Amino acid sequence: MKKTILILTGIVISWGFTSCKKEGCTDPTATNYKILATKDDGSCEYASTTPPNSQPYTPSFAGTYGALVAIKTITTTSTPIGSMDASAGTAVAVFSENGGSGFVGAGTVSVDSKELALQNNNSYVYMIKTSEPTGIDYSNTVSWTGSGGAWPAFNATTNQGFSTIGTITTGNPKTSENYTLATNQVTNADSVLFALYGSNSQVTKILPGNTTSYTFSASEISAAGKGTGLVQVVGLKYDLQSINSKDYYLINETVRTKSVTIE
Repeated sequence: MKKTILILTGIVISWGFTSCKKEGCTDPTATNYKILATKDDGSCEYASTTPPNSQPYTPSFAGTYGALVAIKTITTTSTPIGSMDASAGTAVAVFSENGGSGFVGAGTVSVDSKELALQNNNSYVYMIKTSEPTGIDYSNTVSWTGSGGAWPAFNATTNQGFSTIGTITTGNPKTSENYTLATNQVTNADSVLFALYGSNSQVTKILPGNTTSYTFSASEISAAGKGTGLVQVVGLKYDLQSINSKDYYLINETVRTKSVTIE
């Protein structure tokens, strides 16, 4: 498997488009991870790394590490009475001793006292319940615990907060012309990911943390495919901590998603 770069926005997409599929990308550190896939089909894709500062920043994962990802999602849906937002909090965690080629168990893993479910590939995912439809209610402080297993027990806390991603201000993409995906606000982000998901494929781009728009080419839109799709703007925060001689990447994501029709 390729060296991994962790961007987990695909967790939102998986529930919307892959509930009937068994094959897909089973690596949670890929940009197109499918949470319900049980057999890897070799389709995993990874974001490329560029230096920090004025450039978009995505950490490169190598060797032994834990990745603890807290995710705030905001989904905008068009209705007969106008656009409506639905918010929810979820989470993903993975622990690797070989640069992401495989994952190991860490016992019971929780974030803000909410337990994550262990998956077949030893990743952990917080599954939103009908009794708690909005999931985890995050504050600026996010605390993680693991009871220990093949991976040792740990406690990790980050106070970095979450990015603010404003409303997506652009409408439906067309395959015949370029499409600028834009939001009216981005604050407190180390980097921003812009994504377009169509019926055939997805297109993603990581840019510096102050970026509020990105233009997809007509050819990229055409490749994504016509029909029902989604666009996303994702604000990412990264906090690298060393705990008992192991690296932990505490990542906070704010995922703003809007349903679109690719014409």
